[in-house]
Amino acid sequence: MKKPSKKPFLQPQTKRKLIILAIISLLLASALELYTFGIASDFFIRWIRSFFVILVLISTTVLAIVPAINYAVDKAAGK
Repeated sequence: MKKPSKKPFLQPQTKRKLIILAIISLLLASALELYTFGIASDFFIRWIRSFFVILVLISTTVLAIVPAINYAVDKAAGK
C-alpha cells in the first residue's frame, strides 16, 4: 500500500525568491536603522519591526502585484 506523496507547501522557485527577499529586507532594515538611529537600547525591536514591514512590502509587490499586472495586461492584449 502506497502512501500518498506530500505536495510541498512552497515550490522550490518560490522558496528561493522568499529567501532572497528576506536577505534583501534584512540588509535594508539594518541600513535604515543604523543610519537613522544608530545602536540604541531598543535597536533590536525597531530592527525586527522594520525587517517585517520591508519584507511584507517587497514580497507583496514582487510575488503578488507584479504578476497580477502582467496577467491582466496579457489578457487585455489577447496573449
